[in-house]
Parts: sequence; C-alpha cells; structure tokens
Amino acid sequence: MQVQDMATLQTELAQAQQEKAKQEEKIAAYEEQRQQLHRELRKLQGSQEQSKQEAHSLQERLQELSSGAQHWQQLHQDSERALAMREEELVVCKVELAFLKEELSKAMEQVQDRNRQHHSP
Repeated sequence: MQVQDMATLQTELAQAQQEKAKQEEKIAAYEEQRQQLHRELRKLQGSQEQSKQEAHSLQERLQELSSGAQHWQQLHQDSERALAMREEELVVCKVELAFLKEELSKAMEQVQDRNRQHHSP
C-alpha cells in the first residue's frame, strides 16, 4: 500500500465515522418521534371522542416512521460493516507499512555495510 492509499483510507474511515454518527442521530430522532406518536395513538384509541379517521391517520404516520427507522437502521448496519472493513484494511496497511519500513532499514544497513567495506583499506 502506498502512503497516499493509506491517507485515502484514513479519510474514508473518518467520513464513514461521521456518516455513522449522523445516521445514529437520525435513528434516535425517528425512534423518539415513533414513541411520541405511539403514545398519542394510545391516548386517541382510549378516548371515545376521537374519530376512527384520526386514529387511522396516526397509524399510517406511525407506519411511515417505523419504515423510516428501519431504513435508517439498515443504513446504519451497512455503514457499520463498511467501517469494519475500512478499519481492517487500515490495520493491514499499517502491518504492511511496518514490514516495508523494516525491509528498508535492513536494505539501508546492507548498503552502508557494503560502502564501509569498499572504503576500508
């Protein structure tokens, strides 16, 4: 892996983490809305004065919000998987980089040893 690839992976990882945080906020907001509508729905269902049409509308809205929450949860799970893959790629890159640094260090030592041998009387 080249340093540029690693930097790109790190940038993508940071972006994925930001997206994950945004999606978690959206999921929490959807869940709060869903719970609020669910509480309102129970009140309306218990009240004889409210019409069936209002309850039906709230049920539809609750379904829409539940579908939206499921959608965001799926996106969140997909982001989690993508983030895990990026983190794994980053670990592999770091291991490869450490290996290459070690190989470079060994090669530099060999060059220095050869130079010393050629310059010694």
